Amino acid sequence: MDEKVRQQLVDDHFLFMSGDRNLTVAGMERDWPEGRGIFHNKEKTFLVWVNEEDQLRIISMEKGGDVLGVFKRLAKGISAVGDSVKAECGKDFCLDEKYGYVHSCPTNLGTGMRASVHIDLPGWTK
Repeated sequence: MDEKVRQQLVDDHFLFMSGDRNLTVAGMERDWPEGRGIFHNKEKTFLVWVNEEDQLRIISMEKGGDVLGVFKRLAKGISAVGDSVKAECGKDFCLDEKYGYVHSCPTNLGTGMRASVHIDLPGWTK
């Protein structure tokens, strides 16, 4: 990707940054920026980060209050990515019977799902 596209993705808070000391110590930045990437739809409401903190981070988001729509897009995307991985290498996402889905980051162990809501609180900082 050229520098203009990269900088726009950083400015939009879509592209992960290098230089995280914890990731460096864990050996997770050794191939930066090679071996990493981001894929997104035109609207940037569905993103897939490859080899950032986890091997794969699948994100669905949008402005507004359509939480169900965001979740449905996420579920459809996870299924599509999983099907693609299965077709390519014959393997499923790594699922441990006791611990759930296995990730590089222990805070994501289990379902591997994290939900965030960002809200605007007018006047909160005044």
